[in-house]
Amino acid sequence: MIRALIDIGGPAARRDMRRFLAFAIAHGISQGVALAAMVPVLASLFHGDMRAAGIWLLVLAAAAAIHAFLVVTSTRIGFAASMKVIETMHDRLGRHVVRLPLGWFEPRQTARISHIAVRGTMFVAQTAMDILIPFVVNIVTPATITVVAYAFDWRLGAALTVAAPLIYLAALLAGRATARAEDHLHDIAIDTDNRLLEFARNQVALRAGGLRGTDYTPLAEAIEAQRRAGRRSLWSQVFGQVLQGFVVQAVFGALAGLAVLWALGGSADPVLMVAMIGLIAQFTGPLRILADLGTALHRAGTEVGEVRDILTLPTLPEPETSRGTPRDGTIELDGVHFRYGERPLLNDLDLTVRPGEMTALVGASGSGKTTITRLVARFHDVDAGEIRMGGIPLPELTEADRMQHLSLVFQDVYLFDDTLEANITLGNPDADTAAIRRAAELARVDEIAARLPEGWQSRVGEGGKLLSGGERQRVSIARALVKQAPVLLLDEATAALDPTTARAVQSALDALPKQTAMLVIAHQLDTIARADTIAFLEGGRIVEQGSHAELLERDGRYAHFWRQREQAQGWRVAADS
Repeated sequence: MIRALIDIGGPAARRDMRRFLAFAIAHGISQGVALAAMVPVLASLFHGDMRAAGIWLLVLAAAAAIHAFLVVTSTRIGFAASMKVIETMHDRLGRHVVRLPLGWFEPRQTARISHIAVRGTMFVAQTAMDILIPFVVNIVTPATITVVAYAFDWRLGAALTVAAPLIYLAALLAGRATARAEDHLHDIAIDTDNRLLEFARNQVALRAGGLRGTDYTPLAEAIEAQRRAGRRSLWSQVFGQVLQGFVVQAVFGALAGLAVLWALGGSADPVLMVAMIGLIAQFTGPLRILADLGTALHRAGTEVGEVRDILTLPTLPEPETSRGTPRDGTIELDGVHFRYGERPLLNDLDLTVRPGEMTALVGASGSGKTTITRLVARFHDVDAGEIRMGGIPLPELTEADRMQHLSLVFQDVYLFDDTLEANITLGNPDADTAAIRRAAELARVDEIAARLPEGWQSRVGEGGKLLSGGERQRVSIARALVKQAPVLLLDEATAALDPTTARAVQSALDALPKQTAMLVIAHQLDTIARADTIAFLEGGRIVEQGSHAELLERDGRYAHFWRQREQAQGWRVAADS
């Protein structure tokens, strides 16, 4: 836990945590000394030695004053250390997350980041003040009492020394059972968060299907799984508390019995033994609390560990500055191999996308089309081979320089909760109003502005929810047009558009600078036929490549695919006569 906090907070946190731990340990020692000082006070009073009682009262008062000072100081230092770690954590998370591969940002990971940003921060704030301080104090105080007990009666000190490991083993056994249940609950909670986000984002589709609340089976199952996991975790905690409570009480009874036995046998001062029984209660009390603190510490450790895991995720290697400038928009894939997990997706793939040409990727679902566009955008690095942009390998370009040469129009369009104009300007923040309006007109976004109440200044809602799917796609295309990048990647660019708008958008794409290299994924026949080069994929390989006319003339797999699509496009649903 402490190591995780130091890893998150960096060198400054290491210094603060060491200082915090030093004061927490001193806090525990002062508490142990203050409690132990009560024994000679009581013994002196029973024996009528008022002078000795007065001296020990002064010792007790000094120890209590020091203890009070250390309580306040350790709490203040713990708070400051927590705030420093939280500040550093947010800064490092922000800087690190934006450097993770784009392919990492899947729905489950988005839910994970959301979970960490909220719960991780909460547990970091709680850890130092609410968990670590009492955890350290409740270990150090019994240890101090054990050491002091040797000064009063070595036999009792030895008994306390033997008892401490027994209580620790009970706490360890209880903690392990609780830890397993807590880890399972943590994983289930992340899955439930993911399902809740999914449920909130897809209300239109769910309501269209008549699904409301727990009618949505994946969410209902996730909630039920979390309920079962929570119940299992609760029972694990009950088991741990009962086990440790039994062991602590048994140890207290045994130690008190020994004290009574020695007093009755005449080998120890009865008054001292009575006072020591009170001290034994202060020895076992903190150890009993450790079971609860151990559970809380593990839970906090899991959450803080999640933050550390995110911060240690590998980022794509990137130079401080680009090791060259792309000469043009030529994209070259040379002997590319790529697998996702254990599943190979691309095998020894070669492809060149030239400036001024449109290259269409064609093939059945799962053939590797989208993977190619993602690799060109460097969502991931290839396992073998090389991808070059304008003659420069992608890993030798900074992300800023790489993205400056790329425009992306993918199916999963996202619009920010801002104005219509601002969402287009995102493609090129330096573009003037005339350039933005021109790109918008080419993509037919001006028609959207005309129907909205505030025109170009109308807000589109989170994710563009106030626009239709086709309208969001048009805004995305306008972004690409205003950017005027040397390379344009399009994944089903006109799939969500009506035929008239699709033709207008195709004309807009034709209006791109002649040196633009376009890599297109398209299933629409007219888009495929217009391509300068068609790469037909099967099983992660390009099995045929050439123009539409050339591939039809070869009468191979592409020609067979084309005939099937033409036949399917001619199908009509007949009405009952």
